Amino acid sequence: MGYYTFSDLAVEDIEQICDFIAETNIRFSSQLFDTIRQKCKLVANFPNIGKNYDWIDSNLCGFIIHDYIVFYYPVENGIKIARIIHGKRDLKLSFEDFHG
Repeated sequence: MGYYTFSDLAVEDIEQICDFIAETNIRFSSQLFDTIRQKCKLVANFPNIGKNYDWIDSNLCGFIIHDYIVFYYPVENGIKIARIIHGKRDLKLSFEDFHG
């Protein structure tokens, strides 16, 4: 069974996203958080199912949940969630200061 972990930046991302959404829709904020966790659990077991984002960083993969891209790196026995970013942001810029 694969495992997943969140980088410190990914934790900050998800907290900010859920706090922002909760201002207008607490239920959706909670559902989004649960959906992200469930999908991370699935992808941890099948890390190659994500889209390749090598143009941002070597070995970077991702999957979409609603308007957000969950970026991760495959690691032994699972994945490490690097960032969770709205799809309309400058994705490459969002990784400029990321150091896995």
